[in-house]
Amino acid sequence: MNHIFHVHTWRCKHASDEVDEQYIKTALSLGANGITFTDHSPFPEDIFNNRMELSQLPEYVESLKKLRSKYKSQIAVQIGLEVEFLPSMLDFYHQLKNDYDLDLLVIGQHFYEHTDGKFSFADEKEFNKLNEFSGCGTAMIQGIKTGLFSVVAHPDRIFRRCKEWTPEMTGMAENIIKTAAENKVIMECNLSSYEKYVTKTRSTYWRNEFWQLVEDFNLSSEVPVEVIYGVDAHSSEEMISRIKYADTLQYLSAMHNINALRKEALSKFPDGLTLDEINAEIDAYRKGL
Repeated sequence: MNHIFHVHTWRCKHASDEVDEQYIKTALSLGANGITFTDHSPFPEDIFNNRMELSQLPEYVESLKKLRSKYKSQIAVQIGLEVEFLPSMLDFYHQLKNDYDLDLLVIGQHFYEHTDGKFSFADEKEFNKLNEFSGCGTAMIQGIKTGLFSVVAHPDRIFRRCKEWTPEMTGMAENIIKTAAENKVIMECNLSSYEKYVTKTRSTYWRNEFWQLVEDFNLSSEVPVEVIYGVDAHSSEEMISRIKYADTLQYLSAMHNINALRKEALSKFPDGLTLDEINAEIDAYRKGL
């Protein structure tokens, strides 16, 4: 990975106590030419846990600015925040963009806001099982349309409580993908979610169904949605351990696209496509990877 995307810091209260510079040194040791910090955003009056406090935000930005200057000849350092989209906080998001000299805001929809102003993490467990993906998905779409956000982190995480994939989930996923493409917002393949998928038997944080829909959309759309791999690292060790999954996913994505091209070619020429002609289409695709 040339660019290490989605890195947290000690300020979020659930990361290692490593200093910011250690992440940059680790990224350099991995051969990266860019790193994007996206620590969990604070909110007014520090109303949510497991994130930096609002009073820490200026120091967070200043620390990374100093490191960006120190390492400018070696690596590009971007400064961002990962934040849930909550409609009542729209003015605050504008403030973040205008007052703190950030490079980007990233939607990380861990919960959502009800119309009465309450938050979904307080909902009953059974209610959340049925409604979390719809509530979080709707919030993500609203956030994308504001134009304030550059990336959606782990978009498939909203389906984590769903054991079986349903047509309703497909509809929500397709709406998210289409909206992101129309607004030129990037979708993040979250390597932390994928790590859970390959190491924990019952993990549903990563959904192959979602990413197959992304691949299908991009094969058929004139305006594809851009995808980025994110390490979601809360320690330099996680950064190191997760980058290998990017190569795996790139290979699987290529194979999915090649198989789709093969099916498309066969459908166009059902009465006489030779193996050489099929391979020529596949080779043409590979050259574009």
